[in-house]
This record gives sequence, C-alpha cells and structure tokens, in this order.
Amino acid sequence: MRPGRPAHLALTRRALGTRLAGFAAAIGFGQSAATSVSAQPASTVDLELRDAALRGLALASHRGDPVAAAAAEAALARLTETDPEAALLGRIYQLLDVRPATYWHGDLPAAAAADLSALHGALRASQPVAFGYTDLSGQQTTRTVLPLALVHPPQGVKLLAWCEERRGFRQFFVRAMQGLTLGEGDFSGDRMALLQGLLDQEAARG
Repeated sequence: MRPGRPAHLALTRRALGTRLAGFAAAIGFGQSAATSVSAQPASTVDLELRDAALRGLALASHRGDPVAAAAAEAALARLTETDPEAALLGRIYQLLDVRPATYWHGDLPAAAAADLSALHGALRASQPVAFGYTDLSGQQTTRTVLPLALVHPPQGVKLLAWCEERRGFRQFFVRAMQGLTLGEGDFSGDRMALLQGLLDQEAARG
C-alpha cells in the first residue's frame, strides 16, 4: 500500500499555477522593466532576478539537453504575450550572450566594477550614458549612447546600445570605456522599438 501523500504536497493544478504566477510576478515577469522602475522604485532586486532568469533561459540551448532547451524556448515564446520586453531581451541574450567577438584585444584589463554598476543602473532607468572609447585600432572617440543590454561573450562584457554619433546600433567592450557618465532624461518611450531593431539586426546576421 502506498503511503499517503503529505498534506503540504497535495496541490491542485490551479493552486500550483497560482504559486508559479506569484513567483513570476515576484521576479518581474509580466511587466516591462520601465513599468517596474516607475511603479516600484525599490524593486531593483526583482529586476535583477528577472534578468538572471532570462539569461538562464537563453543559455538552455547550450547545455546539451534538448528537453530543457525546448522548455526554455516555449517559455520565451510565452513571454511574447505576457512580457514583450523580457521576450526581446531573452532573444537578444540567445544571440549575443555567448557569441565570441570576431576581433578583440586580449591584453586589456577586466571591466571596471564601477562602470558595470553604473551601466546596470542606466539600463534599469533607460538613461543615456557618455564615455570615451578606444576601439580595436587604437582610435579614441567620445560616444553618447542609449544603453539597451549587457552581454558576456568569452572576451569580456559588452554593452549593446544605440550610438547617437553613428546613428546606429553598436557594441562596446566595457573595459575599453573611459570616463563613463550618466546623461539627462530617459528614453523609456523608445526602448521597445530600439530593442526590436537591435534584435532584427542581429538575427539577420545569423
């Protein structure tokens, strides 16, 4: 005779669904980052958990487990309905969070922790940033950009952004930035369109 099921495990499907929905809401799924920031100024931890969950889903296809990969793909597809911004970020992470850079300098130091902290804050607030940048040829320029995402290829952390000077999407190694400063205002009203444009560009590259 089978032992009785413990009372604390006797969950109906509806109750389980309610718990899962509550967990998803707790980490920020189902609402855009811009909405979360404006409605809950102190919800930084929730947004970070949301981002970590998205990166986990994006990396599922690299783990050699087709079942887990299919489940992650289904979850990202569902986010298109419930949290469109998260769905776009998840697709961008799938394409770029592990893609090696074609060209890079191997002798540069790691990205500065202070710069990464400032960029994470700017991403949450949809806030422009400015910095000096030394490209792979050694040329130094000053850039003002609208930050969209951070990705982590093997060569170092990169910022994906809309560059105001070049009027296009660009990628910047954070370790090659100098004098990072936060700009005025926010671009939250344009963020979704910019994320979609970035995703379309990178998807076309394959």
